[in-house]
Amino acid sequence: MYIAIKHSHLLTATLSIFLTGVWTVLAWNGSRSTSGGLGGHAKMMYIAHRIVSGLAGLTGLVVTVVGPWQAMLFPYIGLAAFAVHGIAANISKKTFDVAHEARKRRVALLIQISALALSAYVMVIKTI
Repeated sequence: MYIAIKHSHLLTATLSIFLTGVWTVLAWNGSRSTSGGLGGHAKMMYIAHRIVSGLAGLTGLVVTVVGPWQAMLFPYIGLAAFAVHGIAANISKKTFDVAHEARKRRVALLIQISALALSAYVMVIKTI
């Protein structure tokens, strides 16, 4: 059971990194239409990356509770990165169609990518 949960966490975490990268590419310049808000591919990608990131966070918590990781620090670094990623995703969504907040959106997108990169790095270098 633990192996299946661990592999599902690895799968959802990898998909989360990929989908966040795609969301970053789509959201970098913001909305190109005058209708405002998320539309079409951007909305679909935002929802997909939030769902997959949420599943990665949930499976990560289950792996932490079920496995031998409770006394170690790196699962909690991953949890903090997950929270930062979610906050930055919300900021990037709110500023998606606001032209004068492009800098804020881009900083939020870079924070999202950085949080996931930090989390992935910490999980890869762990000693077990």
